Amino acid sequence: MHFASRILLLVLLALPPVTLAQERIASLNLCLDQVLLNWVAPEKIASVTWLSANEHYRSAPLPEDIHLNRGRAEELLRLEPDLILVGQFGAQRAARRLRDLGLNVVSIPDAYSLEQLLEQLGAMEDALGQLQPLQQQKRRLEKRLALPVPQEKASALILSANNITYGSGLLEHQLLEHAGFANLAAERGVQQLGRVSLEEVIALQPDLLVFYGGEKDFAIAHLAARHPVLKNYIDSGRTYTLPAELGFCPALVVADVLQQLTDKRKTIVNAE
Repeated sequence: MHFASRILLLVLLALPPVTLAQERIASLNLCLDQVLLNWVAPEKIASVTWLSANEHYRSAPLPEDIHLNRGRAEELLRLEPDLILVGQFGAQRAARRLRDLGLNVVSIPDAYSLEQLLEQLGAMEDALGQLQPLQQQKRRLEKRLALPVPQEKASALILSANNITYGSGLLEHQLLEHAGFANLAAERGVQQLGRVSLEEVIALQPDLLVFYGGEKDFAIAHLAARHPVLKNYIDSGRTYTLPAELGFCPALVVADVLQQLTDKRKTIVNAE
């Protein structure tokens, strides 16, 4: 063997086995389940929580024969994963036990704001390495947040099941603000969650009506039948539906939501 080739081989052998360190990954958190299911090759996923068997939460197929854990250390110990992801609060007892037994457990911070989402995506990147979908999502969010907030605002109101609306202090409010919408609930003094009647919705006359909730709990067709003004919003395209993932794993969809809301504002402003 040529001397230079021999040296190169020795260098490669001395490098840490980056890919092997993440050959089998497990999760003890619903959101992190979805990150793995959406962004990691199925053969690398050792286990996700039992909650991801519920179609309401699952946004990607479950790999065949995957182990669904219930947050117990003994379950994951038998699987011998190379990496275990845990959230900031849930399954802490199991996480401590697994760490004490020498397993590689990484805690990923929860995120309740756009700034925290960037930190969360960064922590995921540190744990999972150069994962292309994750890196793309992080870059897209960074790019969106670096743009100035549009000065010419349109108005918007979020309407969820049981006439719940979303005010200041929430991620949903931040999304509206960054996309160039004035959140009418926040302007009325709603902090976090509040209630708004359909009559109030109609009186406020938002430029955009934002729906939030699953079809089982919040059927848009039912809303349209309740009042002709709401039907007009729907028929004219002055509505937007926030994805269900925003409620339990916003990291997956936040960049898309920001872009789509921004596009909606442009359409509304240009139509005026």
